[in-house]
This record gives sequence, structure tokens and C-alpha cells, in this order.
Amino acid sequence: MVVGIDLGTTFSLVSYLNNKDVPALCPDRNDSTRFQTPSVVHIGTNGAVVGDLCEALIADDPSAKICRFAKLGMGKPDPVYTGHNEVSYRPEAISALVLRKMMRDAEAHLDEEITGAVITIPAHFNEAQRQATVDAGRLADLPVLGLVEEPVAAATFFGIETSRREETIFVFDLGGGTLDATILQASPSGLYVLATEGTDNLGGKNFDEVIMDIVREQFEATHRSDIRKDLEAMQKLRSFATAAKIEVNGESESVSKSVILAGKQLKVTFNRRHFDAGSEGLLEACEEVCERVLKAVALKWSDMDHVILTGGSSLLPCVENKVREISKLPHNRIQRKQPHAAVAYGAALLAEQLYGNRDTIAPPLKQSVTTNELGLRVMDPAKKKPVFRVLIEKHVPVPVSVKQTVYTHRADQQSVTLELMQRKNDFEAPEPLGQFTFGPIPNPEVNYPIEIEIGFSAMGRTTVVAKDVRTGNRMEREVSNKATEDWADVYKHLSSLPIKS
Repeated sequence: MVVGIDLGTTFSLVSYLNNKDVPALCPDRNDSTRFQTPSVVHIGTNGAVVGDLCEALIADDPSAKICRFAKLGMGKPDPVYTGHNEVSYRPEAISALVLRKMMRDAEAHLDEEITGAVITIPAHFNEAQRQATVDAGRLADLPVLGLVEEPVAAATFFGIETSRREETIFVFDLGGGTLDATILQASPSGLYVLATEGTDNLGGKNFDEVIMDIVREQFEATHRSDIRKDLEAMQKLRSFATAAKIEVNGESESVSKSVILAGKQLKVTFNRRHFDAGSEGLLEACEEVCERVLKAVALKWSDMDHVILTGGSSLLPCVENKVREISKLPHNRIQRKQPHAAVAYGAALLAEQLYGNRDTIAPPLKQSVTTNELGLRVMDPAKKKPVFRVLIEKHVPVPVSVKQTVYTHRADQQSVTLELMQRKNDFEAPEPLGQFTFGPIPNPEVNYPIEIEIGFSAMGRTTVVAKDVRTGNRMEREVSNKATEDWADVYKHLSSLPIKS
């Protein structure tokens, strides 16, 4: 059985195709009414606690350390959590524990072995972030068949009920911690991605922090003390803010309740108007991402036949109102369908399309595009400093590759070393993917030519190949990346951790 997994910043879900070829969610193996797993982990003396039990643990012991939002650290070398025994864990290790729990739930529900999974990722993830996601699956003993971008998965699910005519679709995917804005072309033959833009650290987590700031300011005004360095108080405040966000954006539109922080009681009072005012900066950031993707393909909002709102944070009234305000589209052209589960459902459909043996009723994915620029760090002779030379632009259909001939500089040079880099947009610095060394050169001399071919695969993964121009032979390569880790030790440690969920 192949499944699709929405590995989310705040919640994760696993989906499969049932015997009617319709996507369905696997429930928690201990509670058949719960289908979302909080992407939170605690590692204590008796093993790992994953999901809802972490929230219960915090209620019983507010000083217990838990790890949230590990997904936002994917692709970075720094640890995101330190367990009870002072062992530090990187994001992929924490995500692996969530994936192990998801796989266990799926096998219990389906009563069969999971032979492979497609994991969804934000469309703007770079190679390091994509590789970290694959590594998380590897650490979880989960066969990762491929990665699928979240808005593409949502559009695939949406496509089940479309009329299969030519349409331009805008997917606005605002989840727990990331935003993707993606434009696709739907046709009778399938889905074609035209462009995608996105940003990290913009989602439900940030809207929670709007409320956290409101409460913290009220606390400081009442008690004349700052609780930001109090771990226990801040964990309790975040849990309070998450629940209050749902309440203030519901029918009551206001919150009036007491909370105890740092041993002091506070009567918290605020309404939706206060929440919306505090969210203005976040909404402007959403608009900026949307305008970037429209500009990338020289289209206007009026060219969109449908706007799909997906991701749990798209349920916030201020978010929907912002999209309606900036798009000025008729009410019926902006749609929301299963915002919490659409990505997981689409992942299950794509898992079967790409790796299963069953036909699906969803439109096939025909084209994806590059979501990052790809190039090399080279020396600029005029500026006398290294610069980023772009070889493949953003929003180019994949697979795609380019060839570049490089030359040795010395007569005794046995190999060539290149530093591959990616950049998400013009506003961010390029990020190194690692140094690639090719050799040995059989008969070295000055200006010996080596042909380098770099590109993106159909699944958005970076590819690098070198060829000896004179012999035609492919050359061996070695990769050096400062973010490498001793996977054997990590695997041995994680595999020995019992999981409670």
C-alpha cells in the first residue's frame, strides 16, 4: 500500500485511496475520531512522546520541553531540540519521529504494510530542505517514493470535481508555518504548474504570536513584568493563544477569560478587531507573495478562473477577506474545500498516479517548474570577489539541465571543484548546496576541459554530472557539505526510542 503524507509545520496527516478509489485519512490508532497529529515531540527518560500526548504532558508538567515547528528548520545544520539527556536533535530527526508515528497509524488502520509514501513539501523548498525531508523518511524507516509540492497536491484533489476544461487556477496555501502561492493551468490532459512563490515562517504560528503579543502586553501592563524568558509561561501562553485564535475568529468574535502565567492571574480581553489589526503585517506579506507569483507569469487576478484557499490558516476570516480584497474576484471564483485535508488527499492521489498500480479519477500532474534559481559560485575578475552566476532561472519547466565547460588552471591539477548554489528570490542571499569535486583527470594539463551538467529532475531534485570532454567518460564525484551528519549513530539512537502517542 502506498500513502500520501502531509508533513505539516503544526499538524500532519496520512491519506490513502480506499476501495472506491477515493482518498481517505488514516485515524490515530488509539482514537478513531482523530485524524490530525500535532507535529510536536518530547523526548524524555522513557522515550519519545509524539502528538496530542505532548499537549497533555505540558498541561501536567508545564516545564517539560517539547519541540514544535521542526519543519521550519529543515535544511539547516543547527539542532532544534535538546532532549532530557542533553542530546541535540536536528529537524529531520524530530520529523522522523512524527513520520514513524504516522506510518504506525496507517498500518494499524489499513492492516497492511506501507510499502512507500509520497511526502508533501512547500513549493519553495530548496534542495537542502528537500533532502532533509527525504532524510527524515530514511530515519523513520519509511520508503520515500518521492516529494510532491503542497499546492500541487491540493490542486490535484481539487481537480477531481472540475469539468476538465481549460482553466487557470491560483492556489493560496497558508499552513501552520509556510505560505505558497502557485498558479497552475488545468486542461483535459492534466495539470501544468506555471509558477510558484512562497515564504518560510508565515502561517498559523505567526497568527498565534499576534495573540501572544496581545496577552503579553496586557500582562506587562498589569503585573509590570516580562515573561518572554520564562519557558514554562511561554509554552502555556502559546497553548492559550492557539485556542484563543479559534475562539476570536469564530461566532463570538471576542475573548474574555483568565489565564495564569508565571504564577500570576490575568484577565485577558480582546476581540477580532484587535486580532485583525495585529495581523496587518502578516496579511501584507501574504499579498506580496501573491503579487510576486502573478508578476512571474505576467498575469492578473482577473485571469484566474478559480482561487483555491487551502491550509488551516486560510480559514481565518482576515485571510480570506484579504484575498477577496486584493483579487476583486466574484465570490464564487474563490473556493475552499477541505482546507485541512486537501494536501494529504492530493498526496494520496499522486502517490497512486506516480508509484501505485491503480487508476485515479484526479487529473495527472503533467508539469512542474523550478522553484529556485540554480547556479555556481564563481570569481568575478572585475569585482575581484566571488559572485553567484545563475545558470537555471526560476519558473522553468522541469526536468531541465544546462551544460558548462570548465577548465583546469594548473598542469598538475588532478580534479576540479565547484560550489553549487540556489537562490529563492532576489531578496535573499544564495545558499550553498555543497562542493562537488570531479576527478581524477587522467592526463592533467593546463586548460583541460571538463563538461559539467547541472539541473533539476522532474521531482525538483538537483542533479550534477561531469564528463571528461576528451574521453567522453563520466567522472566520479565527491560531495562535501558542512551540514552532513553521522546517520548511523542518529539512526541507532532514534530506532531505539519507544514512541508514545
